[in-house]
Amino acid sequence: MKENYIFTHVIPFTIAMKPFHTVIFLILICCCGNAVCQNLTYYQSPEDDAGKYKEWITATEKRYQADVSSLSGKNKKYLEQIFKDRFERIKKMYDQKEILTEKAANGYLQSLLHEIVKSNQAIGQLETRVVFSRTWWPNASSMGEGTIIFNIGLFYKLQNESQAAFVLCHELAHLYLNHSNNAINKYVNTVYSDEFQKELKKINKSEFQKTQQLENLTKAMAFDSRRHSREHETEADSLAVEWLKNTSFDVRESLSCLNLLDSIDGDKYNVTLSLKNVFNFQEYPFQDKWTKEEKSLFGTLAESSEAESRKERDSLKTHPDCSIRIGKLKDRVHQYHKQASRAFVVNEKQFRQLQNDFDYEVIDFCYRSDNVSRSLYYTLQMLEAQPFNAYLITNTGRCINKLFVGQKNHTLSKLIDMPSPFNDKNYNTLLEFIQRVRLTDLGAFSYYFLQNRQSNLMANEDFLAALIESKTNFNKPEEKQQLIETYKKQFPSGKYRF
Repeated sequence: MKENYIFTHVIPFTIAMKPFHTVIFLILICCCGNAVCQNLTYYQSPEDDAGKYKEWITATEKRYQADVSSLSGKNKKYLEQIFKDRFERIKKMYDQKEILTEKAANGYLQSLLHEIVKSNQAIGQLETRVVFSRTWWPNASSMGEGTIIFNIGLFYKLQNESQAAFVLCHELAHLYLNHSNNAINKYVNTVYSDEFQKELKKINKSEFQKTQQLENLTKAMAFDSRRHSREHETEADSLAVEWLKNTSFDVRESLSCLNLLDSIDGDKYNVTLSLKNVFNFQEYPFQDKWTKEEKSLFGTLAESSEAESRKERDSLKTHPDCSIRIGKLKDRVHQYHKQASRAFVVNEKQFRQLQNDFDYEVIDFCYRSDNVSRSLYYTLQMLEAQPFNAYLITNTGRCINKLFVGQKNHTLSKLIDMPSPFNDKNYNTLLEFIQRVRLTDLGAFSYYFLQNRQSNLMANEDFLAALIESKTNFNKPEEKQQLIETYKKQFPSGKYRF
């Protein structure tokens, strides 16, 4: 489980977790059985700005070279390796299209930044690249060399622009206070100190309990690092409020933002998945054994975690200590509040549009990144409220198709998460379901799910492709061939090849 703090300054040696005016087509289809028209929305991920990508990655590399050139001292080679790892991590985010550079979305984010910078001269002197990340987990981070990451998984859960502005101010504060680089230096100077190395050698020479001694040593360092990290969070909160009060944003939303973050690990859509409703077909009835609750290892782990220390349990939250942080800011925030301040300053309509589009973008990026179980999970959540949404229907089918191929090729583990006590219960239910069903079940699911919805969606290229693949997986060669001919006629220059 990755430890993420809200508005964290990222330390590269920690372990990473595994519109924008989008092209949305509205297809109005009249149902044959009644005169009701269904609004069938289809989503396509927008094109990124290649020019902005090149500009930012060039600036990031230039900063990396400057950082390395400035290093000195006996630990220079260790610091150089960490800076290299940080640069390569950021570059990988760009190369894998995790960084969203689409013009409208990026333009909006830069407008938020500009609104903050114009009232705070100190921020304008920083070298910054503030970017949206397509990742699902609700977090933001300062990489330490000028890159500020704002995950859309956090943005689409916020309530207003002032909360988003507080997030940006907080991350900019980490950069301004040099928290990430200071943490890197502290880590290297600790690990490669004579005292620490001496202790390691002592443990290595021990005859018994080497592992336990090493765990105790690293655990002590981890708690010390966590304590300093939380001190940094408090410092960044404090400076963020000082900057936010100078703008037209409502400084009180810094408190509401922190309060929201205290429970933000929960799902955006508060629905209980009914897998039986989704995967129950007259031709292929749902079997209760697929979702039957059992006493499991991770259930036992969840119970045992109650016996952990308060510090350890709290560290598992994405955003710990929010209530404490609110308490430290409350008096000052109420003192700074101005009647003329506003929750929305830049563009409320675009803020709402981005949040709507990011619902789809999170799903789409999870799918394209082979995080198929999470893509399916978010899709099914939205499908509860939008059962006729063309994109959600199609993505459900293509996710099941991909799981089929993964199970067939013995690569399913690369596409799904494992059940865990740190997951939402609904998500664990889906993960257990995927683990229990057979290959033939997956083939049937995609086939019947898409087949039963084809009447309204045959004009959609992506749906048609998913349906063709489902016929392959469910061993319907004649139906598949007929549908391929239909596809070729409808899309002679189509993007799929069969």
